[in-house]
Amino acid sequence: MALDTLGGPFKGSIWYWVEASYGGGESAVTLPVSCKVQDVRIGSGDRHIPLRGIDSPLVCNLLKQTNEPTLHIEYIPQCDDTMIDDCVDRIGSCCELQSFAFCIGANTCEADSDDVSYFNVLGAKPETVRISGAKNAPYRITVDYQCQSITTAHTATGSAPADLAGAYLQFNVAGEIRKTGGHVVNTDHIAFITNSIDITVTHQLTPYTDHDALLKAYLVEGEMTIEGTCDISLDGGGAEHFGEVLANTAFEIEIDMGGAGCPRITLPGCQWKSGENDQNISGEAMMESAPFTAKPSSCTDIVTAVPA
Repeated sequence: MALDTLGGPFKGSIWYWVEASYGGGESAVTLPVSCKVQDVRIGSGDRHIPLRGIDSPLVCNLLKQTNEPTLHIEYIPQCDDTMIDDCVDRIGSCCELQSFAFCIGANTCEADSDDVSYFNVLGAKPETVRISGAKNAPYRITVDYQCQSITTAHTATGSAPADLAGAYLQFNVAGEIRKTGGHVVNTDHIAFITNSIDITVTHQLTPYTDHDALLKAYLVEGEMTIEGTCDISLDGGGAEHFGEVLANTAFEIEIDMGGAGCPRITLPGCQWKSGENDQNISGEAMMESAPFTAKPSSCTDIVTAVPA
């Protein structure tokens, strides 16, 4: 093999499949992530630990470790996004996560196949999913996966799917953030001004590897936690909001990330986690980065589509 070029920027690709079984790999339907993927990072996990004996300070052996690869993806979602729903909602009466396979390319425009790299990821489940949006910026989705295996090749697995065609989802365009329950303003908004929202879904994964294998046999999802913050104005001086914090008032937050057909995130059973009311000499409106915790009644329908 003759390597003739550096690994360069802006030469990447990524697509994925929902696996039929854990670690099963490519399935019938190939899915795009986004037309604007911002970052893809593959990690091998620790591959060995050093061994020493009392007879020498030197390492005498490097003990092979089980495979614990990771995958990190950041992307700008579009209206026809599939990954938010795939990674947040669990399925069925047992609330189990789907697992995914990915084909990730680097240097894909090079003519010499030796200078093109593909990484095949199997058995990926999302450990955490972060959905964030702020003024004058697109929404951003960040997913960190635990995986069963990652292998390398110089040719792609499968063929690239058609690109998503939906509009990019932007915090200040087309969508809406509503609050039901407790004090509301502007009909059903959280506050007169909401400057940002940040939601993290944690799936608490635990890997299990059998005694005679290096690949994990199971990646079991545990408790599901949904927490977030939103930067809001403290309307009327903030007494109503602070009263909700003190009273543990329950409310629902519904985020339409765009218009009809775009993802909608519904977070019922929310309560403010804490509150701070700050008056200062900045000359700016009273604002707070308000943290909350959600208590959904179902793990299967947190992400849906905005109705037509």
